Amino acid sequence: MIYGRISESKATIPVIFRLPSQPDFSVDFLIDTGFNGYLTLPPQAVNAMNLPVYSSTPISLADGSEALSTIHFATIIWDDVEKIVLVLASGYKPLLGVALMEGYHLEINFEENGLVSLEKISSAML
Repeated sequence: MIYGRISESKATIPVIFRLPSQPDFSVDFLIDTGFNGYLTLPPQAVNAMNLPVYSSTPISLADGSEALSTIHFATIIWDDVEKIVLVLASGYKPLLGVALMEGYHLEINFEENGLVSLEKISSAML
């Protein structure tokens, strides 16, 4: 089970990053059900973390404009499991997309400091 909180009407989940030769650290990500990828980080954060480049891709922004963005690899700890995911270098806030939540049940208590939880869907839940 993964837990987060509502802060300023935004649902956030901490994601733990594992970088070579550094201690693990956590970054709070806003849950964005309109983003079908895994994670986005501002380009400055991606550069500071020295994440390896996977490729680049054109992206459509919320205002309808288009831009070219790089995609990077990152190692994270997700639900106590080490996982390599794709991180889009874009925007100014860390976003967590639906690709990372696939196979999980999302529950949000929409009140200040309300609980946000992601629970792995098991066959017993179906």
